[in-house]
Amino acid sequence: MMVPSHPLPTLRAPLLELPLPSLPRPLAEAVATGSAPAFEQQLAAGRQLPGWDAHGALEQAHGALQLGLVDLADALVLEADALAPGWGLVPDRWGLWPVDPLQALAALEAGSAEAQRHCLQLVDDYLLLRHLPALELWRSWLAAVQDRWQRAAEPPQLALMGLLLGRAEQLLGPLEPAIEQLVGEEQVVADPAAALAVWGPLSRRVPHWTYARLKAADLSLQLQQLNSCGEHLDGATDDQRQLPWLCDIQARLAMARQQPREALGRWDEAIRLAGSSGDEELAELFRQRRREAEWEAEWITQTPPMQAASGDQALDRFAERLEAWAERAGVTLSPAGVSGVPDPDGFAAFLDEASGRLALAG
Repeated sequence: MMVPSHPLPTLRAPLLELPLPSLPRPLAEAVATGSAPAFEQQLAAGRQLPGWDAHGALEQAHGALQLGLVDLADALVLEADALAPGWGLVPDRWGLWPVDPLQALAALEAGSAEAQRHCLQLVDDYLLLRHLPALELWRSWLAAVQDRWQRAAEPPQLALMGLLLGRAEQLLGPLEPAIEQLVGEEQVVADPAAALAVWGPLSRRVPHWTYARLKAADLSLQLQQLNSCGEHLDGATDDQRQLPWLCDIQARLAMARQQPREALGRWDEAIRLAGSSGDEELAELFRQRRREAEWEAEWITQTPPMQAASGDQALDRFAERLEAWAERAGVTLSPAGVSGVPDPDGFAAFLDEASGRLALAG
């Protein structure tokens, strides 16, 4: 995103109190995740409501600004002014757009003085945030998160980061290394949900940031957010699609969706890419994962359907298949005990042993 090598500055001078507005929950969630499509859906739905007014347009303007949609944000401020003529939300110092007196009177009668003051405050806050230097945003964000990194996943800091991403080129140094250090591997392991709340928006807002994309996709998969994982993977650039780790995540997502054949193909590609880069250790890791997935694929595809079978027939078919797997794995099936009491722990141990042997056998 940026090429300067200078490190980002730390805190020295007193910080500004930034006027971050409290947005409606659906809008705040769309902004917090960094999802421009979700925001645009919110905006389109809001405009269709009978109560669409200047206040709603200004809230949407703040949301668009936090998402880096600056032109749209400015247009929404002008739309708010048009929805409340006579309120002076956008002062016409040169008389370029004279207000119809009848429209202005109707707007004044429909609204209250309190609503007008609130909208004027939203405009003032918007202008401050719209033109605030990137360095001030960085220092405010850093002050909030440096003692406890999980605060980076909270709405105020997500809003600050959203604003900062829209003007990161103003910073003296690159943003990526600082955030990767703050929310690195140790933090991901300690609190995956908070880490995803940080890396998810960054993956959407900065498509070429490979580390952000891999972390967002991997954490989404880990937290069983399969659609979100697929979204991050689908947004990968051409260069990112040539990364063996991205292919590995694609394979694991396919397994989570019970698509083992698709997973095997993605692991084949991961093995090829790792091998072509000379990383044989990584290629072997993916071979191991592929062997385990191949066994699971065989279980899924070759287990006879039991839906139309009677109970005895289903058990017979299952037993036949289980005996075949045991023979292939070199595992002896223990006969039933004298008492005939089921042994679930023993059966689980048998499956673990068989799986391990099959994986090693390839």
